[in-house]
Amino acid sequence: MSTLTPIKMMAFLVLCFISGGLGGYYAASFSPVPAQIAIVDLQGLVKKAVEKNQAQTEDDAKALMNKVKESTKELVQRGVVIFDAQSVLSAPEEAYVNIE
Repeated sequence: MSTLTPIKMMAFLVLCFISGGLGGYYAASFSPVPAQIAIVDLQGLVKKAVEKNQAQTEDDAKALMNKVKESTKELVQRGVVIFDAQSVLSAPEEAYVNIE
């Protein structure tokens, strides 16, 4: 019966760590990275607000912008870039931020 000496055990563990790291790197190279962007439809929000109340004021517009900033604050802190929907040519539906 053969026993592992401490040197053989350390060499075996180092080999395991290296092969595990290389395997993880190889797998990660084929994994798609989700886009770190979010899209807000400001024009659509303004249209909805105007449809509800034709007498929009500057204060209402500022309140709407504050609501948008508050809704996207957490995304920005995570490093997500926020775009206006009018600037986007094409994006998946899940990239759009729903602001109620």
